[in-house]
Amino acid sequence: MNENLNRKIVKAMQSINGIGKASPRPYFFARLEARLEKQKSRWETLSSFLSKPVIAIACIFLILVINTAVILSSANLKSSTDQQNNELATADEYNSVTAPLYEFVNSAP
Repeated sequence: MNENLNRKIVKAMQSINGIGKASPRPYFFARLEARLEKQKSRWETLSSFLSKPVIAIACIFLILVINTAVILSSANLKSSTDQQNNELATADEYNSVTAPLYEFVNSAP
């Protein structure tokens, strides 16, 4: 058992013999500095935010809801205006005087 453990330790120690220093890909630091120096404008930030599918679908849904609300409210307003006009017309019909305000009994003096 002790020999088996010693072989595993030796094998593990030998596996790290060929390890060298890690190095990044060529021009890594130049690309990193360019990316850090680049600042997005407000329009780029806004367009990248609005181009997300969740935001775009939410905006379209909001526009549809607002349009539906405006159409329904204008239809209700029109129907209530028509009803008021009909009520005024019937009130005028009942209140109208059919007899003239003055009569011509003697038109000659």
